[in-house]
Amino acid sequence: MLWLKLAWRNLWRNRTRTLVLLAVISGSLAFVAWMLNVSYGSYEKMIEDAVRMGSGHLSLHHPDYPQERLSELFFSGNEAMPLLENRAGIIKTLPRLYVSALARSSRDNRAVMILGVDFEGELENNPLLQPSKTVSGKIPASDTQNLAYIGNRLAENLRIDVGKKLVVMFQDLSGEITSKLYRVGGIFKSGVNQLDSGTIFVNRLSLATALGNSDALHEIAILLADREQLPEQLAQLQKACAGHKDIAVFSWETTSKQIADAIKMDSAQFKFMIFLLYVLVTIGTINLLLMSILERTREFGLLRAIGLDRRRIGGLIFCEATLLGIIGALAGLVLTIVLSLYSWHYGLDFSNMFGEAEVAGMLVSMKVNSTWEWDWMFGLAAGMVVVVILAAIYPVKKALRAAPAEAMRHH
Repeated sequence: MLWLKLAWRNLWRNRTRTLVLLAVISGSLAFVAWMLNVSYGSYEKMIEDAVRMGSGHLSLHHPDYPQERLSELFFSGNEAMPLLENRAGIIKTLPRLYVSALARSSRDNRAVMILGVDFEGELENNPLLQPSKTVSGKIPASDTQNLAYIGNRLAENLRIDVGKKLVVMFQDLSGEITSKLYRVGGIFKSGVNQLDSGTIFVNRLSLATALGNSDALHEIAILLADREQLPEQLAQLQKACAGHKDIAVFSWETTSKQIADAIKMDSAQFKFMIFLLYVLVTIGTINLLLMSILERTREFGLLRAIGLDRRRIGGLIFCEATLLGIIGALAGLVLTIVLSLYSWHYGLDFSNMFGEAEVAGMLVSMKVNSTWEWDWMFGLAAGMVVVVILAAIYPVKKALRAAPAEAMRHH
């Protein structure tokens, strides 16, 4: 207890220096921990947008479809849907078709991707199929067979508008070239050039019939109530699909690999930034502790002259560093909680500066709510305490190197 009292008093002998060091420690920790919470919140948002706009948390495909993306790699919806019925944790299943085609108007033509969807189900979940994205007309009703919902840049390229005819040509499941006539029911604008210039949404059943098999599906996107259940659900569905050679289940990390890779890359860069910041904090702490200890060289020489050994003096300095680290870490945690509470409750909206972002061809919202990464927060705080203690090693060696008589004579 005596050593703690001495360490506490020594810290406040130079109040300004101690406050500066505490500000550096707590500010650095708060910045890193808060940004980590915001980053993980952005990852959650990216994944959520990707699974709703893409292939879901889990998805059923022909085993070769995720790699090949060929129209003939389809499976039977009548066989697949019973595998998903009455499964706890699944909140939505979205059957889809994907067909590469040539879209023609009376004035021009463009290569496009046709998505056959059930509009009613997609309206509740797909961020692209929302009324706010519609710039002209409206999203077709689920029972409408011959209306298309197209991107605004595609409409400009083909020089067509709502109500105009649109012919799409593609290869059916038997390998023959076929065509299908649609009218433009609505035009959307996502802000993602790849989507706006080359995407057409149509009724799934009408597209499947044109392909030559009304039961054909390329994908069933599966949305889960809780993403933490994904490994368990994946294992269960893999067992259920084992007896069906044309059906396999995949996780979002496989079907949205570019998003998963982007998150991994960003996370690795952020962790490297944490390492660099801790190095800078270590250098700053060494500098300030060294200044403090060099000013007290005469004092340490006197203490050694009256019989206090090096181990106890070193222990006193380490005690000071430990107190400094603990106080700074606690202050940093409090500041992190305050900042994270705001960004968790209200969110950070960057859409005014950046609009909506495109990541790997996916539309990602720029409004981010931070998460609470408690393990990381406490881990970073503990790491900061360790960094401050380690930073005291060199100043301690410096202070104890001089002999007592020399320390009192020259300092």
